[in-house]
Amino acid sequence: MIRRTLRAVIVMLFSVHLASMSHAQTGIDYTVGIGDRLSVSIYGKPELSGTFEVRADGQVVLHLLGGIPAAGSTIREIEQRIVAEAQDRFSSRESVLVDMAMYRNVFVAGVVETPGAYEYRPGLTVMKAIALAGGFKTAPADVSADRDVDAAQRRAIEARSKLTFAEAEQAAIAEELARLTDGGDPAPVEADDPVRADQYRLVDLRRALSARVTEGAERKLSLAGEEADLFSQRRDLINSQLAATQEQLSGMQNLAERGLARREQTLQLEINADKFRSDALEAAAFEARARQTAANAESDIRVAQMEYRHKLLADKIAADQRAELARAEMQLATNYLRETNPAALQGLTDLGAVMQTVFEIHRPGQDAPLIGNDSTALAPDDLLVVRLETVGQ
Repeated sequence: MIRRTLRAVIVMLFSVHLASMSHAQTGIDYTVGIGDRLSVSIYGKPELSGTFEVRADGQVVLHLLGGIPAAGSTIREIEQRIVAEAQDRFSSRESVLVDMAMYRNVFVAGVVETPGAYEYRPGLTVMKAIALAGGFKTAPADVSADRDVDAAQRRAIEARSKLTFAEAEQAAIAEELARLTDGGDPAPVEADDPVRADQYRLVDLRRALSARVTEGAERKLSLAGEEADLFSQRRDLINSQLAATQEQLSGMQNLAERGLARREQTLQLEINADKFRSDALEAAAFEARARQTAANAESDIRVAQMEYRHKLLADKIAADQRAELARAEMQLATNYLRETNPAALQGLTDLGAVMQTVFEIHRPGQDAPLIGNDSTALAPDDLLVVRLETVGQ
């Protein structure tokens, strides 16, 4: 009898030790939830002991004791409730041990091989949960799939290259348009990126060519203006000579009427006057032609400036279209890789963007997901969403 009692005490002490170890591992403050399975041991009453699931109403139902509230309570609180219920039922204080038999599942979704529900175990972290789900998703071992992945990688890299050139052209043209609007002087080419530096130099060359055209038109304008002024001066001189000749002719005509001058003298003055009139008309024509040349040159200057701005705007629109198309091509390629082989996407350093793995933990009762890392501890009923996010694209 004494030996049986001693054995029972040893068993009870060992059970208490195991329970305390379990509490130390899982946390004595762990809050039990619906779906958890509890191991209940009442000393000396095996008919009341066993494994019980926390039902939808939040209770565990024990034989003879009925429903015991469990959801939202700790293991220690549930033990105390069972002790109190047993004492009321049997009029004696019973030794009760409650432990976790099985936790609620955790759920893993996203870029993992086998999304789904997995049994929670104490100490479960994000990376361990991903391991349970088969690891990060990779492409199937298929030659055609490998070719598709390689093709998608090439498309992504080519699109990134196109986008780099288009963005460099956009930047250079935008600065030149802003300079034209503000009326400032061109800034020196300073760019660490060789592609962007080449685009700035190209804009400088186009500006220089436009300036050459404008400079030629301005020189033509200046020369035509000077020529028009000279013809105007000549016309004024001829008109002065014409006025003097007409004055002489009028005097000579008066003398001829009185018989004091010969007809030949009057005729010569008339011829001279007609020649001066012809020369004046010719000078006026040459002056008008020079004025027209100056007006055309002035128009050429305005047209050259407008054509330069128009060409810049047209090139900007074309660069915008190329950039949008490159972004779309790169997005399609990266989306395909993200769905089929995320590991291949992570290796694309040529994209100029860094792919980082994001671990979103959706926990019941919290409005926003938690952003964890690979060592973040999970809790029962957590939903872990593993996704890839492009940084710097």
